[in-house]
Formats: sequence, structure tokens, C-alpha cells
Amino acid sequence: MTGAMSVEEALAVYDLLDKNGVRCWVMGGWGVDALLGRVTREHKDVDLLVLISDLSRYAEIVHSRGFDRKLTWSESQPIQAGAVHFDSAFVDAHPDGREIDVHVIAVDHEGAVVQFYTDPWPLPREALFDEGGIEGVTVRCVSRAAQLAMHSGYDLPEHHREDVRLLQTTE
Repeated sequence: MTGAMSVEEALAVYDLLDKNGVRCWVMGGWGVDALLGRVTREHKDVDLLVLISDLSRYAEIVHSRGFDRKLTWSESQPIQAGAVHFDSAFVDAHPDGREIDVHVIAVDHEGAVVQFYTDPWPLPREALFDEGGIEGVTVRCVSRAAQLAMHSGYDLPEHHREDVRLLQTTE
């Protein structure tokens, strides 16, 4: 795969954000791998849920490291974090090819995930209560049930169908 994001690159992005106080959860392909505890395939990016309250900090960190907005997803909605307006679903890319696919969330007073998109996923209440491992490094990731919910409602490409199969057949 051209433009693949290595294990080291994905972990470096997660670590950079985590160490700088940005609360995020790995989802998508790296999230599947974290839940399974092994790398199953190449990934073009790292997919993250990021708390709206940490969005300004996220933007400051990644932009200072050379990332710029590549894409705003069609389901994105304009949101405000502090005095700054943001998109709620987007991809930031680095000139070296690394990409971060972000979906912004909040958590309500009962622990439910609040999504800011035109087509939100049917996420279970325990969506953010999981951890997984990528090459032995523990990361916060969305739960197995959340991953399966995120992989529903659209025509899945082959690699996503394989992700779903792995999640359904392994514990």
C-alpha cells in the first residue's frame, strides 16, 4: 500500500497527543489492531476520536508539527470550541504522507458519547471504556462493540469486511 502509516508513526502521533493532554481514542484499522493485540494489515492513517474540549490543543500541536487540513468529511458539522470554530470530522495530513482522521466527540454527564455529525454512529455507552495494545504499547481505543457499530451502515471495502470478521471471530 502506498502511503501506509507505520506502527511507529501511528504510535508517535498517539503519544504526542496523549503526552500533551489531548484525550483521544484510537478507532478504525489501528483500533481493530489494538483490540486484537496484533497488526493485521497496513493502514493509511490513524483514526481518532478527540474530545471537543481538547480540540484547540489538538490543532495547536499537530499544526506546529507540520500537519494541515487535507479533507473535511461530508458528515462534518461546524462546532465551536472556546472562541474558535472547527470542523467535527476531518483529516489532517503531513507533507511526509502521515494522516490523522479525526472525529470530534463529547461525553455527557451520564457517560454517553455525543457526536457532532450529520450521520452519527450508533455507539454503545461503553464505547470509550477500552484499552488495547499496538506492538506492546497500551492505547485508549474504542470498544469492540463501538468498532462494529462504526463498520455498519455503508458498503464496506474488503479490508473493512476483514476487520469486522476478525472482531467477530476473536476475543
